[in-house]
Amino acid sequence: SSQHQHELCYATSLYPDREFVFGGTIISNGDIGIRNRKPEDRVAFTGNNHGSIVCVQGQWYVFYHRHTHKTMFSRQGCAEKIALLPDGRIPQVFMTSCGLNDGPLKAQGSYPAVIACVLTNGQMPHAENRIYENIPYITNEGEQRFIADIGDGTEIGYRFFSFTGAARLALQLRGSAAGVLSVFVGEEKAAELAIEPARDWVRVSCAFAAVGTHALTLRYRGAGTLDLQELAFR
Repeated sequence: SSQHQHELCYATSLYPDREFVFGGTIISNGDIGIRNRKPEDRVAFTGNNHGSIVCVQGQWYVFYHRHTHKTMFSRQGCAEKIALLPDGRIPQVFMTSCGLNDGPLKAQGSYPAVIACVLTNGQMPHAENRIYENIPYITNEGEQRFIADIGDGTEIGYRFFSFTGAARLALQLRGSAAGVLSVFVGEEKAAELAIEPARDWVRVSCAFAAVGTHALTLRYRGAGTLDLQELAFR
């Protein structure tokens, strides 16, 4: 972990004990640096990062963590595929929602909302030794895990889903929110959901068509805040 904390970096040498040369960043828990993304444009709450690289059945992965509960002391373990190139370089990779899935997630069945790899309201902080307010965040109530305090302008992203045509997406949510939740497949808006206040968990759904592997992004505009527990494809 570098002095910037959010990134895991590497160095290489022809020797085990000397002459190491800095190689760059492998992963950032805010996607900072990849495609020249600046710290102020981080895609999530950032903080310290710890991890390793491991070869699993011939595929190299970087293991790292993202942050939950609005503090750098609560963490979600994650893994991303990486490539060790013949010249020793390890290109930086994006955060995804795929982990050890060995490919994009199928747009079938149910997924916990907390696998989001993008969670930002455009003003996400870099963690210090305190609890932060007024940001969307991953949390839990007992065994229930969900994203809380999704307010106006919040973006929630999942990379990547594999689509095969007609899809119906159901979201399990609650909260004081009154507004519109837009669903994007890649860069294209696929659907809009009207959101009304709900004290208990309710399901809202929309239908759209998509083919291929794409990011799935939810963007909320409106008053109040909502919590999101699950995504389900029917």
